Amino acid sequence: MMYKTAVIIPTLNEEKFIARCLDSVICQSYPFEDMDVMVIDGGSKDRTIEIVREYQKKYSNIRVLNNPGRIQSIAFNIGIQSSTAPYIVRLDAHALYKPYYIEGCIKGLEGDSKRGNVGGQWDIQPQNDSLWAITNAILNYSKFGIGGASYRIGAKAGDVDTVPFGSFPRTMIEKIGDMRDDLPRGEDNEFNSRIKRAGYSIYFDPAIECIYYARPTLKASCRQMYANGESIGHLFYVDRDSIGLRHMIPLIFVVGIIGGTILSLVFFSFVYLLLAGLCLYFLCDFVASLLAAKEHGWKFLLPLFVMFFCVHFSYGWGTIVGFFTGRKLKKLKNQIL
Repeated sequence: MMYKTAVIIPTLNEEKFIARCLDSVICQSYPFEDMDVMVIDGGSKDRTIEIVREYQKKYSNIRVLNNPGRIQSIAFNIGIQSSTAPYIVRLDAHALYKPYYIEGCIKGLEGDSKRGNVGGQWDIQPQNDSLWAITNAILNYSKFGIGGASYRIGAKAGDVDTVPFGSFPRTMIEKIGDMRDDLPRGEDNEFNSRIKRAGYSIYFDPAIECIYYARPTLKASCRQMYANGESIGHLFYVDRDSIGLRHMIPLIFVVGIIGGTILSLVFFSFVYLLLAGLCLYFLCDFVASLLAAKEHGWKFLLPLFVMFFCVHFSYGWGTIVGFFTGRKLKKLKNQIL
C-alpha cells in the first residue's frame, strides 16, 4: 500500500509511554490509514515491543523495526529507507500528540515547497506528582532555565532555528542526505543546519502541539542536560553553524568557575572576581526562581534555585567533556570527505 506519511517513532525501554503515544497517533485528525507507522526499537529490555505487538493485532499499518545502532539518528535513517511515503513525521515515544499535530505538520509542508522542517509547541508536563518532577516541568518553561527556544516558551507562527522532532518532505532529504549516524545526540541541530544551508526554512506553528513529559528527578534532569551539553561539544567538530549563543552560555559559566578557582589559587586577587561572578549568577538564579515560584507555588522556590544551578553546570560540564570525546568525530568527518 502507498502511504502518504511515514511516522517514525524511535524507542528504547518506553513501556511507560508507548501506549499513550500510539493512542494519540491513532486518534489524529489526519487519516490514520494514510500513515506508515514505524516503531523502530533499539533493543528494549522492558515490555515496549510486547505492547506494540498488541497494537499490531488491530492495525496493519503499525510496524516494528530493529535499530541495532540504538541511537535516534540511526532509527530515523532506517525509517526513511523502509518507507516510500513523500512526507516524514518524526515523533518521540516520550510524548503524546494532540489531534491536529500530524495534520498541521503536513499542511505546513504542503503550504510552502521551501519548508524543510515543520513542527510545533511543547506542552511540558511532569511525569508524576513528585516535587522534583513538577519543578523540572516548571524549569523547562523558563528562559533562564533552558533558553528561549520558541517551542518551549511559545511564539507566533513563522520561521525559527529549530522545532522539536520535526516533519520533512522526502524530496528535501533526498537532496541533503540522511541524518548523521555518528552523533548520539545533537543530530537534529546538525540536520537543521544542513536544511537551512540548502535554502529551506524551518517553520514553527503553535497550533501544532504535543505533550512532553519532563524528567522526573534531579538526577535524571542533570544526566539529560549533561548529555545535551556533550552533544554541543561534539558539534564543535562537526558543524559549528548549528551551535547558537544559548548553547554556549553554560560552557562559559562552568569555564568561569573552574578558571576562576584555578587563578584564585595562584593570584589571590582573582578570588574577588570569582565571588562577584558567582554572586551575580546566584542573584539571577534567585530572581528566576522567585518569579517562577510566585506563579506556581512557593514550595518550588528552593528546588528551582537548586535545579537551575545543577542543570546549568551539568550542561556546561558536558560541553567541556564533549570537546574531548568529539575529536574522533572530526577524524571520521575527514574520512567521509
